[in-house]
Amino acid sequence: MPDVLRSSIESDLHPVRPLPSPWRRALLVVVVTGTVAALALAMIPVRSDMDQIPGWLGWGCSFLELAMGLFLVCLALREAVPGSGTPTGAATGFLAAGMLLQMLVGIATWLHSPGEQINGDGVARGVGCLMHDSTMALPTFVVTAWLIVRALPLRAPMAGMLGGAGAAISADAIIHLLCPFSSPAHVLVWHTGVIVLFMVLGWTAGKLWEALRWRRRA
Repeated sequence: MPDVLRSSIESDLHPVRPLPSPWRRALLVVVVTGTVAALALAMIPVRSDMDQIPGWLGWGCSFLELAMGLFLVCLALREAVPGSGTPTGAATGFLAAGMLLQMLVGIATWLHSPGEQINGDGVARGVGCLMHDSTMALPTFVVTAWLIVRALPLRAPMAGMLGGAGAAISADAIIHLLCPFSSPAHVLVWHTGVIVLFMVLGWTAGKLWEALRWRRRA
């Protein structure tokens, strides 16, 4: 090894804090997400037509969505550790599966109950749901992003996109029980839209982090 390269490597070495085990990092996300869910359910009444929705579709699919969201967050945390990331094809497939699950739950709910009627063009109601979804997804997203940057993601945009999707789907698991509107247009535009929004936010945050990291090293 050339002496110049050896000296450059030695000058870059510094002590680091050991990374907690994967289950400990994921547990923090579970606690944050569970706290947000508990507060939302305590403060906001569930939709008035819950008696028309089968238990497997109401509470059951909410738990399924929550599990899918946390699974995607776990994939994001794995992606943050060099050598542990999920292949691109598999990660993309899991993202698509999460979005498909959310859309199918929304459509199935509409088939069992039309929900409340949306007056007018529905934009005001839609923006309100988008804000509620985003507010509930944000704590999970922030904690996940913090855990990602504390590691060393080699594909930060992918990790951010997985974390963003996981946070938004976890929030939708609760909104599914609270939002009184079942219209497919409302669900697909405003609720699925939040998932897309957080995926874009995660990807963008990852790109910015990469740019700043390489700029500091330059």
